[in-house]
Amino acid sequence: MKISELFKDAKSQVVDYNGCENIEVSGVTGDSRKVREGYAFLCIDGTKFAGESFIEEAKAAGALAAIVDKIPKSMALPYVLVKNSRQAAAYVFSNINKNPEKSLKIIGVTGTNGKTSSVFMLRHIFECAGYNCGMLTTVANEWGKQAYEADMTTPDPESLYCILAKMRDDGVTHVFMEVSSHSLSLGRVAPITFEAAIYTNLTEDHLDFHGTMEKYALAKEILFSKTKIGLFNADDPYVKRAAKKGLCRGITYSVIDKNADYYARDIVYNSMDGVKYDIIKSGTRVASIDTPLAGVISVYNTMGAAICAMMLGIDPSVVEKGINETCGVPGRMERVSPKGCPFTVIIDYAHTPDALLNVLNIIKSSKCENQRLTVVFGCGGDRDKAKRPIMGEIATRLADFSVITSDNSRSEDPNSIICDVLCGIHKESAYTVIVNRREAIAYAVENAADKEIILIAGKGHENYEITKEGKRPFSEKEEVKKALAKRFKDMF
Repeated sequence: MKISELFKDAKSQVVDYNGCENIEVSGVTGDSRKVREGYAFLCIDGTKFAGESFIEEAKAAGALAAIVDKIPKSMALPYVLVKNSRQAAAYVFSNINKNPEKSLKIIGVTGTNGKTSSVFMLRHIFECAGYNCGMLTTVANEWGKQAYEADMTTPDPESLYCILAKMRDDGVTHVFMEVSSHSLSLGRVAPITFEAAIYTNLTEDHLDFHGTMEKYALAKEILFSKTKIGLFNADDPYVKRAAKKGLCRGITYSVIDKNADYYARDIVYNSMDGVKYDIIKSGTRVASIDTPLAGVISVYNTMGAAICAMMLGIDPSVVEKGINETCGVPGRMERVSPKGCPFTVIIDYAHTPDALLNVLNIIKSSKCENQRLTVVFGCGGDRDKAKRPIMGEIATRLADFSVITSDNSRSEDPNSIICDVLCGIHKESAYTVIVNRREAIAYAVENAADKEIILIAGKGHENYEITKEGKRPFSEKEEVKKALAKRFKDMF
């Protein structure tokens, strides 16, 4: 492919080809370690190193040209100058993979919470309808018999368009994907026109990247300038505002507002065993939901998925079947204590104030009056610091006992992060600090009373921990299993 063809549909990104437009390249990569003979090397700055510092390494591996957004110091390779290499990357990798997004019906889900659950439900609904589906989530990227662990919510362009091309080549027709605010801000999904997109909610998160809630909200809204149909949670003020902007054909749904296009009626919460309700449009029931997923958050998530599917032509009976058969998502309110254990251990990905509030309220509303609730949680390093005291307040107010620990401290001192959390703890609350997460989990299990509920929040499906020393394997399920074996002498 000629270099000029890499910028098809993105010619405005090119400042100067510098005579490179007719160079034939066999591939493109932004990782100098992946360069092969005949490749173009896309220079993207990382957090520690400038992309151009790897140009000579790329040349030695066989690169024929570089794509840069500033004139490089090294003239080892001829180069194309673009306005922004990150913004150009999506088009470049789409084109080198023969534009897979144009052959697929892609449905996106964005919001602070509920993305993964919504995507799992949508995939199952459409599979029940007979479609060959793929999904891209925080948990995994899957289609057919293919399953790959995900390393970010929305893959970087080099991975994303390669995965979409594989899905296309394997006969996938519909793709359901989480669309993060980072991916929207950085242009990762720029070439994609979405068939539909769901906006679940917006609560405080990622302010380390966006700076303010306003900028965070504006990043989310980018998705709805790229979609045919938008499904908006009318009970969330940021989402409701986006719906009013008319960025696409907008459909609203609500648990409390009967003026929304769709609303929930006759909601019955069955403790931890799920929720039943009817979806109403113009006073008429269009679907009845009976989901094993618990809490009001599950009403919102199932509503968004159900309405989205019906808007895309899926019969309501198939929608009901698909949602009612979706039992849950790994690391989302997942019970990990075995049958016969005298207490319950649940892991959940809740790592934002709103998510922690939701999951604790679900558990509190379903537990017996004399059941003790313990939460083990921490906050991530190199991330939004403002949410730390908020999460401290929520945890210590709603749980009977809190174990405050570390959670992917990254380059920060975990003790410093915990100090931020402690600034918000509820007065006269019962808590302890155990910095080592393994020891914190063991402590909670070893000291649990009969019928107690232990919530381990923050990591969910993740099977690693990131500290100053790097990324290492860490499975909360395994840690719970070890702690139970120690306490009960290998009974479990």
